[in-house]
Order: sequence, then C-alpha cells, then structure tokens
Amino acid sequence: MEQRYFNNPYEEFKGQPVEVDETYVRNLIKTYVQQIVENTQGGDSRGDLYVGDAGIAFMFLRLCQTNELVQETSARENAQLYINRAKRNAKQYSRSRDERCAFLCGNAGIYAVSAAISELTQKPDTLQQDLKDFEQGFEACKPVNYSKHGGDELLVGRAGFLSGVYWLNQTLKPKPFSSEAIVELCESVVKSGRQYSKERRSTFPLMYQYHGTEYLGAAHGLSGILHMLLESPWFSIDSSGAIPIPKDYEADIKDTIDAFLALQDSEGNFPCDMEDAYHGNANSLLHWCHGAPGAIYLLIKAYLIFKEEKYLVASERAADLIWQRGLLFKGPGICHGVAGNGYASLIMYRLTNNPKYLYRATKFAKFLSQHEFVRHARRPDCPWSLYEGLAGTVCYLIDLLHPATAAFPFMNVF
Repeated sequence: MEQRYFNNPYEEFKGQPVEVDETYVRNLIKTYVQQIVENTQGGDSRGDLYVGDAGIAFMFLRLCQTNELVQETSARENAQLYINRAKRNAKQYSRSRDERCAFLCGNAGIYAVSAAISELTQKPDTLQQDLKDFEQGFEACKPVNYSKHGGDELLVGRAGFLSGVYWLNQTLKPKPFSSEAIVELCESVVKSGRQYSKERRSTFPLMYQYHGTEYLGAAHGLSGILHMLLESPWFSIDSSGAIPIPKDYEADIKDTIDAFLALQDSEGNFPCDMEDAYHGNANSLLHWCHGAPGAIYLLIKAYLIFKEEKYLVASERAADLIWQRGLLFKGPGICHGVAGNGYASLIMYRLTNNPKYLYRATKFAKFLSQHEFVRHARRPDCPWSLYEGLAGTVCYLIDLLHPATAAFPFMNVF
C-alpha cells in the first residue's frame, strides 16, 4: 500500500517543558495571509466556506476575534471584502433548496459567517438580513427525505446546517436560534437514520448514506452526524437551553456510537465506509474527512457527555496514530492535511491538559516550514482555501497561540 505521509522526524515527548514559539507562529501566519491575499485578489469562482471566499473571510474573522495581527493583516477590512464577494456569488444560487441547507459547501455557510462579521462591524440591519437568509435552511431541510442523495451529512446536509446553528449560537449574543427549532431538525436526523437503517437492515440503529455510500467519517458520514446530535439541546449541560430527550432516541444514538466505536482497528483508525468495514479492508486514510482525525471529535464529545472511559481510551489511541502518521503528503490543510491532523493534538490537550499533546501540536506546526514538506508536499486543488489550503492552516496556528480555547472550525466540542 502506498505510503500517504512523511515519516515523523520528531522524538516522542519526554516530559520536557513545552512552549509555543509565538514568534515563529506569528511570522508564519503573516506569511500565509500575504500569500492568500496576493493569490485571491481576482475573486473566487465559488463563495462557500469549504474552498471559497467565505472560508477566507472566516479566517480573517478569527484573526479579528483573537486580537492578534489584526492591523498587520487588515483583518476587519479583508473579512468584509471576502464575505461581500461570497455573498455576490451566493445570489445566483439563492433559489436552490439544497443551497439553503448546505453549510460548508453552500449558501448557509456564507450567510452565517456574514452574520458574525456584521455583528463585529456593528451593522445591525445587515446582521438581521444575514440571519433571515440563513434561517431559510430550517424549513428547507426539515423534511426527512428532502434530498435523494442523502441529506444528513456535514458538507451539504442537515448535520452541517446544525453545525452552523450551534456556531452562531456560540458566536452571537443573544443566541439567535431556539432550542425547540434545533430539536426539530435533530428529530429529522434521527428519523432519517432509523428509516434508512430499517430499509437496509443495518445492524446500526441509525445509519445514513451519501450518494449511495454509507460513509463513516466526519465530512460525509456517521461520525460527523452523531457528533452534531450530541451537540443538541438534548445533551446540553446548560439547563436553560436543555430539552429532555426521548429515551428511545437516546438509546439509538448511544448504541450507534458504541457500534461505531467497535469499528476502531488495532492501530486506532476507522474504516472510510461500511463496505470497508464489512470486508475488513485496511484504511490508510488518516484525514479529518475520513478516518480518526475527524472521528476523534465524536469520541471526545461522547466522553464529555457519557463519562465512560472507553471513549477517552479510543480518543487517545486515535491521537497516538495521528502523531505517528499524520504528517500527510496532501498538504497543509485541515480537511486532509497537516493542520487538520495537528488539530487532534490541540483538542486532546484542551481535554486532558497533558503537555505531550501540546508538544505534538507544536511539532506539526514546525513541520509546515521544513524543507522536506515545502518541497515535496502536494499542492491542494484550492491552495488558499479554508478546508484544503492555507486559510485553514492559519486558523490552526491561531489556535496554537491560544490552546486553552482551540476548536476545529465549526466543531467545538466544549
């Protein structure tokens, strides 16, 4: 099997003091931001969060929120510039129901980020219009079978729309969306999973498909969908927003998580889809989109909610594998690249306060400027974007400066 990663050149953590080289990180951020701006001045053919202008706007929003490098990167001005371009792009798709639901790869994500930028720049009228445009997704994706291709995954489906709802409720004050509205969508997710599982006689209480494939990863599959159910008011630790969950719903969600956990292999990874799981195919993909680097967020969230040690142990196994094989040839991005895999260590550090995870996260950042990586890593299809390119890498570096609040974009488990 072809090796998909650089050999990790760094020694294991041996208990030494860990410090983030803030000068190195800030300089790398400035270098990347300059490259992004220089190469995207002509506009992007797509406006979305995943590879379009809205994703770059989100990066500048992150720079504004951290109060670091704001002036040097013209963060406020650039956030507005890129989101305006994204919104102009969104207009041509505004009549599509699927676009109104799609968060990472559609209009919903564009309007969500625009709302946050409108609040930041004190434009209340624009903020209200952005929220109105975003809210169209609630009705659009409420029907259980609203999409024949599978409407529950993270990039274009209900789980992704829910991630946007949660992010906006975390970002805006007061929270714009009610617990009742959120639970209505979660009920559709559960009903959809039950229906498909029954039709296909799945051994999982809840199962989903996207374009005919039963994916398991964070981007298109089961782990991302389950994660968003765990973020719901059903499992909220905030009693003011909590809504009691029906016992049969909770049982189906918990049993599906445990069935998914049983698929973790001896090395700590997960199959890409159920066909691989059924046939025992080895999974060499170690990406946020497919594999342990995305599944780890579900495992951590399950541990925080259910307090069962098995989820923490599984998270640690996944994190160890990512440390060993996570320096990917595919590039610096967060979907399938070094920064996305580095995020696993950052989140584990936030969970456990174990300095070995911060050590690992700093080494992944260091590798980004190593000659071997710069010379031999593959160039992503969209090299400046949030999920495939440098904009997401900048978000990772920002979080490395503030590890106590680190969060993979739109997947904050805390």
